[in-house]
Amino acid sequence: MRGLLRVLTVAVMVSGCEQDGIAGSDGVDSGEQDGPSGPDADVGERPCDLTGRWIAEQHTVSVALGANQNTTNWFYYELTQDGDRFTATKALNCGFVVDGTTTVTLDDATLRSLAEQEMAGPGRGGTFTLSNDGQSCEFVLDRMYNLRGAAKAMYLTSAWNVGDPDKPLSEFPALPTSPPGMEDWDTDSMDGITLRSGLGNRYVAQRDYNEHSGRVPTFAAEFGGQGVISVVWDSQEGISTQTAPLLRTTATPAGNGWARYARADDLTVVESGPDAALQTCKNVQTLAAMTW
Repeated sequence: MRGLLRVLTVAVMVSGCEQDGIAGSDGVDSGEQDGPSGPDADVGERPCDLTGRWIAEQHTVSVALGANQNTTNWFYYELTQDGDRFTATKALNCGFVVDGTTTVTLDDATLRSLAEQEMAGPGRGGTFTLSNDGQSCEFVLDRMYNLRGAAKAMYLTSAWNVGDPDKPLSEFPALPTSPPGMEDWDTDSMDGITLRSGLGNRYVAQRDYNEHSGRVPTFAAEFGGQGVISVVWDSQEGISTQTAPLLRTTATPAGNGWARYARADDLTVVESGPDAALQTCKNVQTLAAMTW
């Protein structure tokens, strides 16, 4: 049974990081950054205003044969707010780590490929509204759908684009298990994206969504946590036939997750170069570890 649990663990719907806590471990040197700095406490003049740079950390749980697999995702947002409505002018999906009966990892090539292109499109938004009593802010981050390792036009944007009504993943085209639907995003000559574990590699296409909501203090430079910001989410996976048969089982999402945010207007953001998004995401992960 223990061996079976270990096999099922690598079937989780996201990938992980090395033991230093950074997803993507090849040590890119961009030559133009000095590492992350701490969260910026300049929260502006309005009690509910998200304008600025933010990092976010999302926590969810999947189940494989009764065993919990705890997943952490990191995000980077540059937000502008007009009235109660905010919009992300820049967004990066900055990697994942899975903690369970084994560790699932991704390398730099995979993180680089996911950071900017897995989202359905730019312009994710939400609302940040002062409560009726003026003592807190109601936070809502609209749902975003993401795709990894498959043709985006066929398996994501043909069914949903930013601004469309929410829909369940069951209404999207079934994910592929081979080319041409699967695409080698991390250019390792294997289908889909590569998830690495001590038991072997899994070659997959993945699709998911998440949305966040909760009530937080006014003028907050940092907010969220378990029981504060709730995450509604779901995920699917298509597994390539290049994956060993024992590693072709997937895990099942288990209820809502939670998230937390920190203002980071002084974060070092690498703006140019082939690894700009990758290095910025590594800075985001490091800052998250320092903050939480």
